[in-house]
Amino acid sequence: MLIGRTSTRSEGVSKRQATRCVGSCWRSSTANFFGCSNLCGRPAMRTSKPCLSRRRVLRAAGCTIALPVLASLPNVPFVHEVRGAEPESELPESERQLPKRFCCIFFPNGVSLPPAGHPAHEDWHWFPHSVGRDYVLTRPLEPLTTLRDELTILSGLSHPAMRTSIAHITADCFLTGADSSRVYTNSISLDQLIAKHLGTQTRFPSLTLSSDGGVGTPGRTQTLSFSASGRPIPSLSEPRAIFNRLFGVEKQTLAEQRRQFGRNRSILDNVLEETTALGRNLSTADRQRLEEYTTAVREIEIRLANADRWLDVERPSVDPDDFELTATPRDDAEEYIRVIYDLMYVALLTDSTRAITYQITSEDAKGIGDRFPNAIGLPGHHSLSHGTAKDTGYENWARYDRFLTTQFAYFLERIRSTSDPFQQGSLLDHTSVLYGCSTSRTHQAVNYPLILAGGKAMGFAHGSHKRFDESRHRLSDLYVTLLQQFGIEVDRFADSTTSLGEVLKA
Repeated sequence: MLIGRTSTRSEGVSKRQATRCVGSCWRSSTANFFGCSNLCGRPAMRTSKPCLSRRRVLRAAGCTIALPVLASLPNVPFVHEVRGAEPESELPESERQLPKRFCCIFFPNGVSLPPAGHPAHEDWHWFPHSVGRDYVLTRPLEPLTTLRDELTILSGLSHPAMRTSIAHITADCFLTGADSSRVYTNSISLDQLIAKHLGTQTRFPSLTLSSDGGVGTPGRTQTLSFSASGRPIPSLSEPRAIFNRLFGVEKQTLAEQRRQFGRNRSILDNVLEETTALGRNLSTADRQRLEEYTTAVREIEIRLANADRWLDVERPSVDPDDFELTATPRDDAEEYIRVIYDLMYVALLTDSTRAITYQITSEDAKGIGDRFPNAIGLPGHHSLSHGTAKDTGYENWARYDRFLTTQFAYFLERIRSTSDPFQQGSLLDHTSVLYGCSTSRTHQAVNYPLILAGGKAMGFAHGSHKRFDESRHRLSDLYVTLLQQFGIEVDRFADSTTSLGEVLKA
């Protein structure tokens, strides 16, 4: 089975065509479905050909605005100590599967890699200098010392199609493996494929988080997650909003919610009927575009059906007073990042979701997280990545790498020290965690700095540094292996050429 085919959004689009679009980029709900020539590269439907009427567009837009709230991805409360957080386990026993979980944590701008001969090379180089089980953690990774048997450091992997592209656009494709080097395009992300496989096992199929929130713009996304049609899935960033989404009390009664679900289904049915009729009179290009639209509508239908199924299941009881829900990325970087990790932890503990992504901040200097190094007295992250010519440039950059590693170690330790409520072992034993970036040295989209942690009960073996030949292996090969360990029968994902069975061996 082949997964991750991309949907190309422009070829030979003139500048004039590119100014005529429906809506305004990803921030427009209609553009989300119909495409935006400014940012997605697709010209708007020509008025000389059959096209959707304004009434139809508004109708569809109303549906798109309403439904994500009903079937959204995020979850969970802020946690230092969680009182009364019981796992959601209300599906019939015959339908439940023992949890396998996936988390991906992304940071931008690469890592400090002082060249051989530089005074900072020995201590402050992100990658260990040797491979195998006897490698020595360098200072940026030292916070993982007590966790080294729970993780594997990976070097040499990347997405080949993006190796020569502008490095800052590579975050969009980190979990998709899509080729956006010439024309912006995207496809389903790894987490969403896993969420699709897990189906209705949890109230929220996936949880999408970032420090910036929303989706951003093509090439500067503020989300790691993309739908089957390659559309960005909005991320949540505010702890209180995440808590309320997961554990808040619904204002509507069950009967009112069901009536709303029924109305939304009727809208979707009408939209699909009209688009089916419309498709008979469209050109091949417009028909393809319309097919992308109907795919997106069907994705909403699936989410709506899942939300309806969980309507009668009581949400986990969690006391909001136990958590500092007012943390913001502007005030205290460490507190905020740990809050997000705490939210992820409780999402897993309560089995509210089994697929989580967290983008610490977006690429370039645009995201709010670019200021996070200020918390330890350093300039912005993007400036650090360009400041290596200074005497302490590499060391300063590496100190921030270490700061991020410290927060990551905090998360891993939390899930390692917590027993899985459904099966033998810890939460970490049954959770595969990917941590990394889509650039290494400044503006170089090769040799991604990656750590794969957890998932021992899923077959992953840890405790070593594995270095791969980039001419033979690629990051999508790892994704194939991850999917297979989730029980998904695939032999290809995006541009993969094989699987990466080495991560299943110590």
